[in-house]
Amino acid sequence: MIQTFLDKFMEQHWSDLLLLHWPVPQAVLRPTIPDDLELDLFEGQAWASVVGFHLSGLRMRPVRWLPWGDFDEVNLRTYVKTADGKRGVWFHSLDSTDIFAVLGARILYGLAYRSAKIERSLSDKSISYESTTHGIFGNIPARLGAELKESNGSFKVAREPLDQFLLERYRFWARRKGVQKSSSAQIRHRPYDAVRLEKADYQGGLFNAFGLTEPQVSPVVAHYCKGFSVEASAPQWLYKTAGHANQR
Repeated sequence: MIQTFLDKFMEQHWSDLLLLHWPVPQAVLRPTIPDDLELDLFEGQAWASVVGFHLSGLRMRPVRWLPWGDFDEVNLRTYVKTADGKRGVWFHSLDSTDIFAVLGARILYGLAYRSAKIERSLSDKSISYESTTHGIFGNIPARLGAELKESNGSFKVAREPLDQFLLERYRFWARRKGVQKSSSAQIRHRPYDAVRLEKADYQGGLFNAFGLTEPQVSPVVAHYCKGFSVEASAPQWLYKTAGHANQR
């Protein structure tokens, strides 16, 4: 009973996911992740991604009756693994329009959420997210956009090994303030039914905020996915408090 409660601690729905990806030199990216994690590489190459999406139907099992949020998010992430081979993502930043989600995620999981103003634009031809953090986080802009109508009239379904590497990630790591070790949580959802996009662009300051050079070229790979429902496990410290084994 308690194990199920912890494993299915949170539920939500992600929609209109726009994911832009660039290769980044390992020597540049390695100092931006914790020492107890390793960069996960695809054919020897590290990657970083900017992701925009809409989150709705956020519910937490302790207070399922309370609708937490319906908001847009923009995040910067890279791909990591542990020494024993567990693979997932490390979020450098997560910008959200919902202050309660920002505070809750920072307190519960240690995720680097920041309050931001985000404008989402969606039509049958294009999609874009325009974000600006504010308040104590400073003013960090980001704009990502893409055309949803391909030149040949059809999309390429994202099924190549690199697509799987960038998309199918079912664990994230974070580090709560004052804690020396990174902890993880699992997410569960059906596989992405994403498509590759031909024309996408990004402008902003998300990379610079972490000592990385902003991309000078268009994304090497870009994806769009209409969305899916998601379950997330409880933070690791709750498993320990309850005396239960953490997620497998």
